Amino acid sequence: MQKVRDIRAERTGPQFVVAVFDDWEALHAVLVDLEADATMHAGAVLHARKDIPPSASSVGLLKDMAHLHFSQPRQDIACTVGQIAHELSARLAGGARSLTDALHGWFSSDQAGQLQNHIGKGRLVLCLQLRTPEDFSVVCGRLVQTSPHMVELCNIEFEA
Repeated sequence: MQKVRDIRAERTGPQFVVAVFDDWEALHAVLVDLEADATMHAGAVLHARKDIPPSASSVGLLKDMAHLHFSQPRQDIACTVGQIAHELSARLAGGARSLTDALHGWFSSDQAGQLQNHIGKGRLVLCLQLRTPEDFSVVCGRLVQTSPHMVELCNIEFEA
């Protein structure tokens, strides 16, 4: 069984759980399940796919997407509109040439590279904010059972 890897180190800021999925259906099922239990909070979905989420989706994280245009590799990343998209956009404007660069500080270089590789392979990256110890056990437990790739924790510091 997959374990949740805690990569927070000594950072502060909101805690997020990050999971990777192969297809919209698996991701959509998890999001619907979390929304039904009211355990869904702020977060984002990142991807570089040409197809779109299920059109009948009522899940907030799959509705409005911002597009970020990275030069290394030449890739457009879609990210749910919100704090994460805003911060990634600011990092892009500040000189980040790749998603790996933009994720620096939230993840180690190796972990950021792994996430960029997952997105490059057409996978979907889910980031959900954890607010309580109950969120940790419920959300991480579900994601570990449903994500075929990775489930990690990080603290994301947003610029004021």
